[in-house]
Amino acid sequence: MSLKLFVFDMAGTTVKDEGVVLAAFLDVAAANGLAAEPAWITARMGWDKATVFRELLQRAGADTAPAARLAAEFQAHLAARYEDDPPRPIPGVIEAFRALAQRDIEVAFTTGFARATADLILDHLGWSAHISVASDEVDHGRPAPDLLFEAMRQAGVHDARAVGAAGDTPSDLLAGFAAGCGLVIGVGTGSHTLDELEPHPHTHLLPDLSGLADLIDAYAP
Repeated sequence: MSLKLFVFDMAGTTVKDEGVVLAAFLDVAAANGLAAEPAWITARMGWDKATVFRELLQRAGADTAPAARLAAEFQAHLAARYEDDPPRPIPGVIEAFRALAQRDIEVAFTTGFARATADLILDHLGWSAHISVASDEVDHGRPAPDLLFEAMRQAGVHDARAVGAAGDTPSDLLAGFAAGCGLVIGVGTGSHTLDELEPHPHTHLLPDLSGLADLIDAYAP
C-alpha cells in the first residue's frame, strides 16, 4: 500500500511560529485575570483553543462558560499579530509539498485553530486549495483523531495506513497514532524539541520536513 494522503499540522509544523501563538494565549489569559504558565500552555499546543481556555478557567475555580469568548479573543489577537507579521512557511515545507505532488500524494492540513484563523493563514500562504480541517469543525479536537478522520473523508481515503501525519506537538502524534496513520512524524520546528516528542507515539522524528521525501520513498507498511 502506498501513501495517498499526507496531513500536516499548521503552526510550528508548516507555518513558522516564533512565539506568537503562546503570546496570544498568555495575553488573553492575563487580560481576563487568569494565571497561565508558559509551560502549561505549551503542553496543550495543538488542542482546540476553547478546550484550553476551559481547562484554564477550571484551574482558577471559575465558571467555564466564557471559554468560547476567550477562544474568540485569542483568535482576534492572533489575527492582529499576523497582520503585523504575516505567516510564513517553515524552510523545507514548500519542497516537501512539491515532493508529495510528484508522488501523487495529496496534501491536507489540520489545526487546533478555528476555521477563521486557519483561513487567514491558508489564504495568505496560497494554500487554500488544499483540504483543511479546523478544530471547530469536528466533535473532538486533538489528541482525538477526529481532525484526521475528517481530512481522510474529504480526500476519499478509507485506510489510515495510506495516510501520513506530521506535527510538532505530542497531541499531533497522539492523534496520528489514534487514527492508525501509516506514518506519524514528529518534527522539531515548533513548540517541542525532538527529545520532548520522543516519548510519545510516532513512527519517525525529523528535525524539519526537508527529509520527508526520502522517508516516504522508504515507506513500506
